[in-house]
Amino acid sequence: MPRSGGKKPSFAGQYNRHLEEMRSLLRTLDPGLAAEDEGSLTAAMDIYETDRHLVLEFDLPGISPENISLVQRGMVCVIQADKLSDTPDEPVHYLCLERHFGRLRRTVRLPDLVDPSHIRAEYQCGVLRIICPKGQERRILIKELTREQV
Repeated sequence: MPRSGGKKPSFAGQYNRHLEEMRSLLRTLDPGLAAEDEGSLTAAMDIYETDRHLVLEFDLPGISPENISLVQRGMVCVIQADKLSDTPDEPVHYLCLERHFGRLRRTVRLPDLVDPSHIRAEYQCGVLRIICPKGQERRILIKELTREQV
């Protein structure tokens, strides 16, 4: 069905709408994790996969690596960072202030295909990259017990 106005939504607009829908679904599925992130700044995130890895990339411009914390709890990664403001020495009157400063926090639930014991992270040029190797499927041997062993 055509939209009135004849203007197509931009890719960024569609992306942001879908991203917010995904966040809403995640908050519904696990309200505890979402509540931890409420009120915090957030970082733009890309997720892609290769044959062997799932990769998460976060934009963290202007944040030094010592101000970034990455913690893994089971299949959940929590990224926290403090973005410090560059306050001028003399009083100023801002004409435009679009950059945000403060505590940044992002919680990401990793899919089950990831091997959590071999996750590694890299930081370069303001981008935090989390590389998650995909786990291998493993067949489990079933041992039959006799009545005496039970």
